[in-house]
Amino acid sequence: MKIRTFLKHTLVIAGLLLATFQASAQAPAGGGGGARGNMGILTQEQRTKMREAIATEMTPLTEKLVAAQKEAAKAALADNATEAAVRAKVEAVHKIQTDMAVLRLKGLKAIASTLTAEQKTQLENARDGGYNALLGAFGGMGMGGGGRAGGGGGGGGTRN
Repeated sequence: MKIRTFLKHTLVIAGLLLATFQASAQAPAGGGGGARGNMGILTQEQRTKMREAIATEMTPLTEKLVAAQKEAAKAALADNATEAAVRAKVEAVHKIQTDMAVLRLKGLKAIASTLTAEQKTQLENARDGGYNALLGAFGGMGMGGGGRAGGGGGGGGTRN
């Protein structure tokens, strides 16, 4: 009984933290580096080229991620919830997130030859090595313009 209560509370807290993170990662389309710090490193053309390089593969992954997150929530809220069942669902979510990160880095490869020496230096000198700045080119966890996955509905592809 206590593990079920613990899992429910943990899931609620994790969901709230994720929603907060997603909301803070959103920014207007075409914006410079202001709210996102290092995002000003890339030009609008570079961000657009990165998105275009992965758009057809990202949309299905975003849909899979939303479904997997819903399944994880259902598993945690089930009357017969077990840590093993919840862990399996969370690991499925993480696998999709890993696939999305690898795909975003594929987008980076598409623009690597267009990065100037100054841009490369700025990315290397960023606290995180530019990783978040570059992944931020996709509007946070999603990839559509303005931080909306697929350019439309789900905020970053994770909130429904």
